[in-house]
Amino acid sequence: MVLETIIQNIVGTVLSFVAWSALVYLFFMLRNWTLEYQLRRLIRPERSDPDEDRVHLICANGTDVRVTVRDVRLITENDTHVSLTYVGDTGDVIRPRRKNDIIARRRNTISMRNEKAGLIERNFVELPAQTAGLWALTAAQVEDRTWHFKHCLLVLDYPTLLGTRRLIVVHAKSLIVDDFNADFREYIQAQYARESLQSKTAD
Repeated sequence: MVLETIIQNIVGTVLSFVAWSALVYLFFMLRNWTLEYQLRRLIRPERSDPDEDRVHLICANGTDVRVTVRDVRLITENDTHVSLTYVGDTGDVIRPRRKNDIIARRRNTISMRNEKAGLIERNFVELPAQTAGLWALTAAQVEDRTWHFKHCLLVLDYPTLLGTRRLIVVHAKSLIVDDFNADFREYIQAQYARESLQSKTAD
């Protein structure tokens, strides 16, 4: 009888441990899934002025965790890979208009100076919660004016509940890539017009 009681206690303890472990695992998976779902909506396009020496994208971290952006990359139809250049912090993330609309406003640079996006080791960029950064394709990076971009992806990592970091790749929607291609064509045309004007002026 005593042995049977001991066995029942052991089985009950094991089953209880398995049940709690399963609940913790499900919570962990749900938290990661929810966070990754939010992060996969991270890239937001920002229209550029044709007179500027770049075309750019804003990456807005609308989550409540600090993430690290390792790379923002464009891939052309000819499989040319171009990593965008980090330009700087753009401000806080807010959603004042539509449900999924993310824009950036300027922050108070004095009181919030420790919570800006910024470069860390290996040219990675750290984005605190509810902040945004700007990545640009500069004139120096353009090797071919006929480039047409097919993909835009963001490589980032975020902290898990276990203290590790998880790496994910976020692909921009085709609409964002189309907008960037339109900006790029406008930028190239404006640049070509300026170069033609400078050439005529020099002559």
